[in-house]
Amino acid sequence: MKRFLSRYGICIFTAMLLASCAVPQVMLFNVDVMEKKAFVLQLDNQSASVVATYDQEKGDSSIMADLARSVADRLEKQNALEEGSVGAFTIPASEYKGSQDKEYLEQLMLATASQSLVIINGFSLRDYHLKKSWDPDRTVPTLQTMLTILGKADMEVYDAISDTTLYHKMVFDSVTFRIPTDNSYTDQSLKELISNNDTLVIASFAATLADHICNTWTEEEWMLIDYPNQETWHEAYKNAMDFKWEEAIRGWLPWTENKKPEVASFASFNIAVACQILGQSDLAESWVQYGRQKYDFQEARALRDYIRSKKLQQF
Repeated sequence: MKRFLSRYGICIFTAMLLASCAVPQVMLFNVDVMEKKAFVLQLDNQSASVVATYDQEKGDSSIMADLARSVADRLEKQNALEEGSVGAFTIPASEYKGSQDKEYLEQLMLATASQSLVIINGFSLRDYHLKKSWDPDRTVPTLQTMLTILGKADMEVYDAISDTTLYHKMVFDSVTFRIPTDNSYTDQSLKELISNNDTLVIASFAATLADHICNTWTEEEWMLIDYPNQETWHEAYKNAMDFKWEEAIRGWLPWTENKKPEVASFASFNIAVACQILGQSDLAESWVQYGRQKYDFQEARALRDYIRSKKLQQF
């Protein structure tokens, strides 16, 4: 299940201010959600370096050095580390025989002074394609051209202390850029465009590669129901906005037995949201079901479906 974080705080939006303060107000807020990963490299208490292999025949050592440095920069940023905390190195591809070459990896650990080695081997750009579409963010319809570049790399994470390969995957991914709209793009002109912007392309791919092994977040929009004229309810709402979710739950709890079924249901909905944000999916589902028995509404059904979908991702 994805865990909810307050890393970038909450941004409140007034969604639907109804005519009277005696009726509920729907309030929307954004929260960052940690994406589920099969493996996450934790760098809190260990040294690490990124090592990229280069092809001596192609003479791409400078490009691979940029790739290694950009991956290291991304790992530092995502782990809130100081600049330069993660090393960046290159080695000839002909020297690297894989993680089964324990002697070479031991030498690499000593040379980099790192416990964890993120090894990127065989990086290459595979293909690209163009797509023209209307820009949805413009008031006046504007045609935009998007260039998607496909790439691949074999990525391993090796723990030199325990002599263990923690992660190994052939990564196939892509990056997309908005480029000047030009109906006369040829294959050659696109290759030149990519070549002239190789630093940007490499940095973008580096971030994509690093994101496979570090925590990343996506922003989701959530909803709570507030009664501003009800002191205890509104205080609970303000606690939620301060990330005091347990206090918010205690404030809404008495309202779940209110004689008005819609009030009890709205309180139960809020508690379900709070439980889900705290990572308590089973309890969240129980509360949303309880509320729907009192008074059913569309947002409660949507929340029920969301909770169940996240629980399925655990398996």
